[in-house]
Amino acid sequence: MDERNGFSPEDRATDGVPETTDANQTLAQFFGNPREVIDRYTHCVLCGANLHFSHVTDFVQNLTQETAKCPECGIKVRRVVHRLQ
Repeated sequence: MDERNGFSPEDRATDGVPETTDANQTLAQFFGNPREVIDRYTHCVLCGANLHFSHVTDFVQNLTQETAKCPECGIKVRRVVHRLQ
């Protein structure tokens, strides 16, 4: 982990921002009623298991990186950067 901001070296791009999708791009793919959206966001698309979420916050750049990983499949389903206000 990088002591300055908590992001690991492989998560850092050349400009200092992790290579991820924006939260708006991630949420734009969801449609339907609220229950369906929550189920799609919190469950693995491959096996249907509950996803495990982890968050790393960079207070210098005001960013939080959210990573969702499936404990059953072992794959990272998504990585999203949220801007802090």
